[in-house]
Amino acid sequence: EADHVQKGASVYAGRLGERVAQPPLNAYDDGRLPHEWGSDAIDDEGAPTQKTRVIEEGRLTSFLYDRLTAERDGVASTGNGRRESFRQLPIPRMTNTYIAPGDATPDAMIAEVEKGFYAVSFAGGQVDPATGDFVFGVSEGYLIEGGRVTRPCRGATLIGNCLEALMAIDAVGDDFFMKTGICGKGGQRVPVGTGKGHGRVGAMTVGGTEL
Repeated sequence: EADHVQKGASVYAGRLGERVAQPPLNAYDDGRLPHEWGSDAIDDEGAPTQKTRVIEEGRLTSFLYDRLTAERDGVASTGNGRRESFRQLPIPRMTNTYIAPGDATPDAMIAEVEKGFYAVSFAGGQVDPATGDFVFGVSEGYLIEGGRVTRPCRGATLIGNCLEALMAIDAVGDDFFMKTGICGKGGQRVPVGTGKGHGRVGAMTVGGTEL
């Protein structure tokens, strides 16, 4: 989101055009995705929503702009000026943000892992947008041993940095799906969608208790 980038409060500041992931990865923010919760014809400034390619073949290609931040950068608004209600000012916000589906099947990705961890669902976490450091709790997770999902693990957490994690994604699944949610920012909450299929990260710190 361009306001954080322009303030230098985002790990992506100054990285436009740089490679932030491996070539298989493409990511979009699409305010016109049919039937999704973050979709609308126009944003809260009257700008048409659009499909914005944020990452193209691993390179950072665009930020998300409202009219004010777009003017500062000398570009057009991407239709991401959103607000909770008429009582608030519009600010740059995500709509439906997702990693595009790849060509790998979940079973094939797991079969190629000799020793790993399969995170099925999450129980919350946090990200520092200025550094990209994150920690997420795993509500359902399993060991991967010899290319097979085996024993369950409890109390697991994933710890890392978003730039390092993006660069370590070496496969993206073809099982794409979207989820609805609420995004909070600047004291405002707006409906959003997030989506992806399975993804395989080559290396990440995992902590917890083996069950």
